[in-house]
Amino acid sequence: MTGESTSTSIKPREKWRSKVDFFFGLAGGSVGLGNVWRFPYLCYKNGGGAFLIPYLIFLLVSALPIFFLEVTLGQFTSRGVARAWEMVPIMKGIGYASTVIIVNLNTYYMTVLAWGLRYMVASFSATLPWSTCDNEWNTENCFDFENWNKTSNLGNLSTTQSPLYPTVEPGNWISTTGNTSSGKNESVRVSSVVEFWERGVLGLSSGVHELGSVQWELLLCMLVGWIVVYFCIWRGIAWTSKVVYFTATFPLLMLFILFVRGITLDGAIDGIEFYLKPNATKLKEPQVWADAATQVFYSYSLCNGILVALGSYNTYHHNTYRDTILLAVLNSGTSFFSGFAVFSVLGYMAKEQNVNIDSVAESGPGLVFIAYPRAISLLPLPQLWGVLFFLMLFFLGLDSQFVGQESFMTSLIDMRPRFFQKPWRREMVVAVVCGVQFLIGILMVTQGGVYIFNMYDNYAAAGWCLFFIGICECVTISWLFGINKYWDRVIHMLGFKPRIPWFKWCWVFVAPTSTLAVFLYSLIKYTPLSYNKIYIYPLWAQFLAWCLALCAILWIPGYAIYAIWNAKGSLSERWKAVTKMPAAIEKRLYGMDPKDDIDEKPSQAGVLIDDNDKEDECEVPEYSSIRL
Repeated sequence: MTGESTSTSIKPREKWRSKVDFFFGLAGGSVGLGNVWRFPYLCYKNGGGAFLIPYLIFLLVSALPIFFLEVTLGQFTSRGVARAWEMVPIMKGIGYASTVIIVNLNTYYMTVLAWGLRYMVASFSATLPWSTCDNEWNTENCFDFENWNKTSNLGNLSTTQSPLYPTVEPGNWISTTGNTSSGKNESVRVSSVVEFWERGVLGLSSGVHELGSVQWELLLCMLVGWIVVYFCIWRGIAWTSKVVYFTATFPLLMLFILFVRGITLDGAIDGIEFYLKPNATKLKEPQVWADAATQVFYSYSLCNGILVALGSYNTYHHNTYRDTILLAVLNSGTSFFSGFAVFSVLGYMAKEQNVNIDSVAESGPGLVFIAYPRAISLLPLPQLWGVLFFLMLFFLGLDSQFVGQESFMTSLIDMRPRFFQKPWRREMVVAVVCGVQFLIGILMVTQGGVYIFNMYDNYAAAGWCLFFIGICECVTISWLFGINKYWDRVIHMLGFKPRIPWFKWCWVFVAPTSTLAVFLYSLIKYTPLSYNKIYIYPLWAQFLAWCLALCAILWIPGYAIYAIWNAKGSLSERWKAVTKMPAAIEKRLYGMDPKDDIDEKPSQAGVLIDDNDKEDECEVPEYSSIRL
């Protein structure tokens, strides 16, 4: 039976149905919520139009080269991230680190989709629930803008005081849940928008130590989100490629509609001017450059395995060079364009409330779930714009979510391809994976769930974790595998030689050096984890947050140590063994003969060669006889 099982052929690896499918998959996985809720705020905070200088520099010298590296790696190996790095055994931990990051990212990212669905459902109400103070969750400190005289109150706000948040002296902070550090402060006024977010949606507790009860509306929204994700990916990449056509284009259409509506509002020009007004002195601040690097890494989905997985479904001679350039235009263009849609509406809101724009500009959840909902309530037909805006947010996050989930499934299938050959195995495993992540996600829809979400958001997929993996990828390809050998393979895949080998140059020195600088700066400027810049996490929570980060990146040095330890011979012989491509993988990629017994025994590099590599042998393409 064993021999019969071993000789059974497996199905050929799935491929994209067309070249356009791959591009839409890239767009869906890369263009996400960060383009809308983070880039516009960073642009205004870090010097307006001047912020585009560090943004474009890091895009050209770091993000795009690593983007192209990951896509071509998947295309070259026809494997997801968990097995693609087997070609350099000592750095196989890169694949495991990226896999852990995408699992954590998929787990907590669904919480954002649940919030968006909750707001979208609320937008169908006859009166938007965040615009009034007569709801069951409101307190006596609540005020709504319609019934509070703008001239006598909001007009007296300072330029740094937000009309959305209460302003309190240090030591007298009061949350809208009624928990105070020094007793109840009756003079504090809290907007109805903030109370809906903190009390109506989150049921915010006093800290991470107090999880409280489950917010059942959010739990139901999260369940709906996971069901949608399941049916987006349950049948494989051929099915997913059909779904992504809609999920990748619909949000862009909605963004354009919101842009058209925004620029027609009174005060829109002021908002756009505030968004783009250059302040070149900001370029002297290192944090501006760090923000630019972090933004491009997040918005291009680098170092989390998504790009390797998507590239692995390409045909060997697919022109990824062209797609990389086009995706850069689409991704960065969407980020820049979204700023017009956002700040035109914020400019209108600031003028209506007689305050400065910087007092209403927020980032992340503060923009999406507090500032923008308030702006929507000021528009004619607020329910319509509320539904459109939050539906756009849901689909922006949805395609990033299910593409990320597909990349994780790609790694699982690559590690045990025979297991997934039987009917309905994939569908069942996808259901189990989604179910487990849903159960973990329940923690994030409790009253203290937003604190756990914040831990995941700042550590599980932290910018410095991505920087570290990006550095390791460039060093592995350039200095361990061999930059000339890999570049020759890239040229062979493309079918042409780029006139300026910019990506090659960047892989060798520019990208790892610039990324290392930002990585070190991020560690030097580390500050303890906080929520809303007020609540400081206890030490035990900060320890758990660090565990989330280290459980990913420690795979890289950990597996390197294991590979060297498991190798045989002197130190130099061990180093040679762990930096040389295993013979079985070399045979699959180049059509060379493996060494004797390589398929049955662990290699000297510490890489276990099992039946999966035997299966790979039947998959040698016709071009594999070409040697480098």
